[in-house]
Amino acid sequence: MPQALRNFRRWSRHGALCASLLLAVGCGKKKVAPADSVTIDQPHPPDLVPGTTPLATLERTGCYGECPVYRLTVASDGTVVYVGTRWVKVLGRREYKLSPTQLQELESAFERANFLMLRDYDHVESTDDDWAHLSFGHGSRMKRVRHYHGDNSAPPALSALEDEFDRITDSGRFVGLPATAGAQSAIAIPGPASPGTADSAKAGAPGRGAPSAKPSETAGPPDEAPADPDNHP
Repeated sequence: MPQALRNFRRWSRHGALCASLLLAVGCGKKKVAPADSVTIDQPHPPDLVPGTTPLATLERTGCYGECPVYRLTVASDGTVVYVGTRWVKVLGRREYKLSPTQLQELESAFERANFLMLRDYDHVESTDDDWAHLSFGHGSRMKRVRHYHGDNSAPPALSALEDEFDRITDSGRFVGLPATAGAQSAIAIPGPASPGTADSAKAGAPGRGAPSAKPSETAGPPDEAPADPDNHP
């Protein structure tokens, strides 16, 4: 047999063996799925209590600094679900209920802002701002607006509506922001406390003598969700 043919067969067997080893090693590696497939420029699905219908939602995302990351879902019966993720006073899930007056006030705030006429404001003009996602139920559909706070074309009424949402739902007692007047009639719903968080009934309104949590206690887990390529978690 010619020498060239013998060399060719030897290297062919060697190459096939190497390919088999590489394939075996690759198959042995575990594929780790991302913890959260929702990016910060897209809202999470509403956090609902079974048997309720969503009326409105607000979600605030992270930024370069210590921006509070949390979301609020208000059902048509006034039930509120708060979920705190990072840089908030209370981490985890809390449930409580708005009074009929508060619920009507929230609906009126969306109407005054002409929310159904708004669009997404997602033009990234700077890279260190956060997002706010709002939604509101109108008939059988939910209108959603994505608002990047670095988009200077957004109307002031949109930011005002986001702040009104926080005020009416009294989210400051969980987020750690100063309490506002007129938001003290929320009715708490007793439920199991999330591990590692204080009971919401004992949290009290921020700024009323309750001890402030250290940043390391409220930072939450690191963001593992894929980030918007033009923004930062």
